[in-house]
Amino acid sequence: MPGEDETMNIYEQLMGVKSDLQARNAQPKTIGVIDKMIGLAESQRDSALSMSRLQVLRRAMQTRDVLNDEDIRLDFIALEGDLEEEAAARSNSTAQLAYEETDHRPKLKKFYKKK
Repeated sequence: MPGEDETMNIYEQLMGVKSDLQARNAQPKTIGVIDKMIGLAESQRDSALSMSRLQVLRRAMQTRDVLNDEDIRLDFIALEGDLEEEAAARSNSTAQLAYEETDHRPKLKKFYKKK
């Protein structure tokens, strides 16, 4: 699934982007661009620096290979939309849970006396 794990380094996130694009039946030249980026990120395989998949995807969308080819750009834009929707849904559900778990009842006087 897109954006499954938010605590991965750039190499792992690029591998995730590649699998997401393959699942969306992206064009072979799009997969080729991602493979090229994965090759460049090979040195960061064991890096402790964590990045979100959406952040990695947006950074990849700024490269010349993506900007100069409309088909590749459209594949990336479609995946970006999916990742944004997933992030928004995750954010809304987290906010809703935080709101629901809060106890809004008034405290008794003895609660404040203990402090």
